[in-house]
Amino acid sequence: MITIEQEISGPQYSICESTASVNLFLAGTGSGKTHLGGIITRRMIAEFPNVRGFIAANTYDQLNTSTLFRIREYWASVGITEWTKDNPAGCYVSGHEPPDHWTKCLRNFDRFTNIISFNNGHLIFTGSLDNAIAHSGKEFAYAILDETKDSDEDDVKEVIITRLRQPGIYLVNGELKSDGEIAEQFNPLYILTSPAKVDWINTWFSLDDFVQEIESKIYSRTEYFYKRIGNKFVVISSTYHNVHNVGENYIQNILDNNTAERGRALVYGNPFMTLGGEFYSSFNRLEHVSNCKYDPARPVHLSFDQNSVPYNSCSIWQFEQKDDVWWSYCIDEIALENPRNSTEEVCEEFMMRYPGHKSGLYYYGDASGRARSTMNKEFKHHYQIVEFKLKRYLVNGSDRTTLKNPAIVKRRDFINRIFENKLPIRIVIDEHCKLMIADMMYVKQDINGAKDKHVVKDKETGDKYQKYGHLGDGMEYIISEVFSNYFN
Repeated sequence: MITIEQEISGPQYSICESTASVNLFLAGTGSGKTHLGGIITRRMIAEFPNVRGFIAANTYDQLNTSTLFRIREYWASVGITEWTKDNPAGCYVSGHEPPDHWTKCLRNFDRFTNIISFNNGHLIFTGSLDNAIAHSGKEFAYAILDETKDSDEDDVKEVIITRLRQPGIYLVNGELKSDGEIAEQFNPLYILTSPAKVDWINTWFSLDDFVQEIESKIYSRTEYFYKRIGNKFVVISSTYHNVHNVGENYIQNILDNNTAERGRALVYGNPFMTLGGEFYSSFNRLEHVSNCKYDPARPVHLSFDQNSVPYNSCSIWQFEQKDDVWWSYCIDEIALENPRNSTEEVCEEFMMRYPGHKSGLYYYGDASGRARSTMNKEFKHHYQIVEFKLKRYLVNGSDRTTLKNPAIVKRRDFINRIFENKLPIRIVIDEHCKLMIADMMYVKQDINGAKDKHVVKDKETGDKYQKYGHLGDGMEYIISEVFSNYFN
């Protein structure tokens, strides 16, 4: 167990006790995230003198004025001070070569810029992630990343994770040790951040799998969410767990001067926030996502959106009328990536998942699928492939594709009206349809109110593609056609 003299919160303590390789402390502002970085480094400095660590923020300004400032503030509170001629009892120097009598220190550097050296031989590299490639040649035993919500996914996964390989910290019977006969090398990463503005952290830590559990706990003043997920450990907590340090007035001021949505992120650490400008502005993760089961007695409805990258997609729906309300269930999604991403293969994937379906099938999709060439020269367009591959499922009138896609802004308004319960239609998306849910949460509007078709580039293949929007497009095609009497 860890012995720390200064009081820490329950969420902070959970991270300190973790033996997972990758640790996420996702918390409201003022939760003591950087203070936790001080606690972690203090332990590493004391118990593992022969290893090198890494502390990083998104920019050097943030690193110097916030991250390192707070960490050094904690160090000073527990007696770790900087050595100077006027303070010979200090135990570290930053940015310059250590004193000659510190014989355990590494000195094989041309410059000591962004290096903190300790008199026991421990060393910490510091840096920013705005030029992450600069850290490629380093090797360290542990790393702390502060406010990673603005960091690039590849910088964290491909640069920082691959630098975590220096031996010196080991797991022995579940506890951290500097050696041991039967020991597992341990190179932990600690990510300390407020809720992310991008989705990759949520995806990396599988947070979408625990939405109800997370939201059932983070709004409590006494409870918080924590879970070990494979080699990862997650803690999500509100600022109220650190109220003894920041005060009630600090928290209330944040809530009073922000929207309810922003307050849920800034104070309660809700990772499923919206930031404004969402295309599906009325989508609610808790209300519109559930467990939707396939009913073999009902027809299935497929909506296609043909792309080669990032995937060729199809969403699968069933409809049911209850008490004068039409319930639209997105029960499944297919998204096939290269090299298995042809329309033939999408249809084959459906057939593999629903081999015994006998209650009829209807298909919808992007109108341009009738104009696009296919990889199969036997067919003029994609929907001829659909007709051929799925013929055993089809009935009269199965083809419900249109000659022209409805206007985007009109589709947007229609879907949002449904999400707001302003029409006798409900949309429920199965919790396993991760890409559809991501579209609902992360697709933005452009200046004209249409979809912001943000393009990203694959670093390996050079392919440029729209990361979000494909499953959402398919949803709009099918919902606007099935409920055309309301749409038109």
